Amino acid sequence: MMDGQRPLFDRICRLVDLPIIGPLLYRLNVNRLVVRYMAAGHVYTNPAWLHGERLREKLAVTRRSGARFSSVRFVTGKLDPLATRTEFLDVAQRSPVPMLMVYGAQTPSRSRAEMEALASVPSIRTAVLPLGKLSLHEEFPDLVAETIKPFLSDRS
Repeated sequence: MMDGQRPLFDRICRLVDLPIIGPLLYRLNVNRLVVRYMAAGHVYTNPAWLHGERLREKLAVTRRSGARFSSVRFVTGKLDPLATRTEFLDVAQRSPVPMLMVYGAQTPSRSRAEMEALASVPSIRTAVLPLGKLSLHEEFPDLVAETIKPFLSDRS
């Protein structure tokens, strides 16, 4: 997600891991306002989609015990098993498993660049939906399901 490993990311993870400072920093960065801002910016096409019960459910996940550990590691790229795009594309090219990648037309540019790079792998089928950002499967589940069905039918 962050285009490689950096020493600063290790320091950020260690800081968030600290008993008193970590939860405080996490709460400052993961609250109702920030979650809605991020969702409107790059997660959902319709900023109003994440409200009411949906927003409460998302916030409940962020408040679970230990949530800060995985969250900071996701954002800093520490969960990524491969360090570079080249490594990732190499693994994708060698995979014997049929793959379909589905993404939305409004996917943010950095994420879209990674998806387009993956789409260049000949064995990967790609579908670009007319709507959607990073969570198009949540916002447009019927459209995503209709896109996936033919791919799954080809495999049976």
